[in-house]
Amino acid sequence: MTKDELMAKVQSTIAEQQAKLESLKTKAQDESNEAIEDIKTSIAELEPKLEQAKAKAKEIAESADDAWDDVKDTLESGWEEATGKLEEGWTNLTASVKSFFS
Repeated sequence: MTKDELMAKVQSTIAEQQAKLESLKTKAQDESNEAIEDIKTSIAELEPKLEQAKAKAKEIAESADDAWDDVKDTLESGWEEATGKLEEGWTNLTASVKSFFS
């Protein structure tokens, strides 16, 4: 994967996660107090993970093109780890929120 391909993937994922988080914040306004507290807790847990993903994206963007081959594997695995944590957070949140409505 080239640096540009990885950056496109990174930016797409960040935009998708940011949109999910904003949607969740909007939905929280319409839910019961108990559900709202769980949603707020989940948002608080997801926001730092998203910030970590953004930091990793910045690291990728700032890596020198001539050093790309040297750092590519480390950055790709770091990105996969960051997005894995985000997805795990979303999965946990989804399960938590669904329990209120079932």
